[in-house]
Amino acid sequence: MPATANAPRARILQLAKLVAADLRRGQMTAGLQTVGLALSDNPVAVIVVLDLLIKEVGKKRPNDALCEALLFMIGQALDETRMAVEGGSEPAKNLVKEVRQKLVTAAESGLLPPEVMMVVGQQFTAAKLDLGDELRALILALSEQAASHGPSLSPDDITTHYAAMAEAFGHDPFLIHGQLSEQLAAFPADQRSVIAGSFVASEVASMREAALGWLLDPNPSVVEQVARNLVVAAQHGGISAASAERLVMMRPWLTEAAQATLDSAVRACRQRGLQSAIKPAVQISAVIASGCDGAGAQSVFVILKRGRKLALASLLVKHGFGVRDAWVREDLSRRESDQFLAEVGRQLDTFDASPEIAQSLIAHHLATNIDRQEPPPFGLVQFLEAVSPGQVRPERMGTELLIEQLLDGVPSERQSPKAIAAALADSKLWPREYAFLQSWFEPSDTPPATARKEGTKKQREEAALRDLISPQRGRWAELLAWTAKAAQDEVEGEERIDFALVARELLGNRPLAEIPLAVWIAKNTVAASAG
Repeated sequence: MPATANAPRARILQLAKLVAADLRRGQMTAGLQTVGLALSDNPVAVIVVLDLLIKEVGKKRPNDALCEALLFMIGQALDETRMAVEGGSEPAKNLVKEVRQKLVTAAESGLLPPEVMMVVGQQFTAAKLDLGDELRALILALSEQAASHGPSLSPDDITTHYAAMAEAFGHDPFLIHGQLSEQLAAFPADQRSVIAGSFVASEVASMREAALGWLLDPNPSVVEQVARNLVVAAQHGGISAASAERLVMMRPWLTEAAQATLDSAVRACRQRGLQSAIKPAVQISAVIASGCDGAGAQSVFVILKRGRKLALASLLVKHGFGVRDAWVREDLSRRESDQFLAEVGRQLDTFDASPEIAQSLIAHHLATNIDRQEPPPFGLVQFLEAVSPGQVRPERMGTELLIEQLLDGVPSERQSPKAIAAALADSKLWPREYAFLQSWFEPSDTPPATARKEGTKKQREEAALRDLISPQRGRWAELLAWTAKAAQDEVEGEERIDFALVARELLGNRPLAEIPLAVWIAKNTVAASAG
């Protein structure tokens, strides 16, 4: 799909029609996957998309397919914008504020129907962006208004509704939770607790299983209430063997208070003689891991063989933020699997990896989730069930220790001063060989040394190296070390050794001017600040 250079309305409308066609065919084309990035790179384009949506839904006969495409584009752009916000981008932060304000103004003016506002609110939640007090209150009011105008539901009606919802999502608890958690995110914690409690008590098994996802709610009071509800359910036989094992898996990710409550639920299950769940045989066909991009994002993809069909498990972590996303897509054909891997290979630098590497990444980033009090996604349970049976406890791996482990067993001559000098020299060529390094630069929305463009280009690059890269050399060492970890199982080549050696130099006291990779990051920072 075309990039959005100056965001002309007609051009973006044409882009939306292409997206609508892709959605209608049900094909996740490369263009469809990258439309969010294309839009987020140009904040004006996102506002134009929102304007087009407001105009379209205001028509007597709106084009539903076009509205769906525009909503999809907004959702994708918000997801990419969140990554930029986490990277410290001021333009991205300003875009979020502008979108929030525009939505509030449109809703208060009656230009956006409540159902459309609810969808956009869900997209904010899915992108892990803050709705803001004004937009959150507005969406909550719309939800309560819709509920008050609807018919009152009897217990039988609620059971029927839950059964229909579960059926629509194939009784997949992870899909059910993913959909409902986005809808409930705008609700106050006490209301989320009550609603999640109704899922725990549901007569529909998959709804009860989906309720476990609220143990990972960002609000501790919701977690504690759901945990208490699960104890009651366990005492009455309402917890399945699969759910009991998931409780054990999730336990280390929770607070001590929640852990103690879950222990009571697990004991109740065991006292009732609950047997271990029978799991289908799974064969791991391939594991690939990406290098770290400049924002700290790193991915793992696993192809699983289940009978005649394949499944794809995906994990996204972000250094400094924790586990960000995880999911499993079932029932893929060999052709679909090969196409996906080929597309990933075109977009990312990947390395042959292993479930053990994925476990190390998860353990490290879970510690960050806990420190930030931002629980991992419920999909992580699904990923681990598929890829790494057993419990993964949060355990931060310091960069120095990680490098030490990576170089453990490497012959001394491969770590000699001569070998280090060779690795440093090679690092000058890495930006040509590895695409992920193109995103390695320091955000420079305000730094005077680069933003004012004073002095010669060389002087600005030297200033960037001194003022921007030097204070962050530990972070760049960490990203390079975890990239080395991703490459640890590579049979051909010795990337992980060279990556680890240069990471150690970044972490040490060697002048940055003597580390070509650091010099290149400074040059890339100046180039990025120049637009």
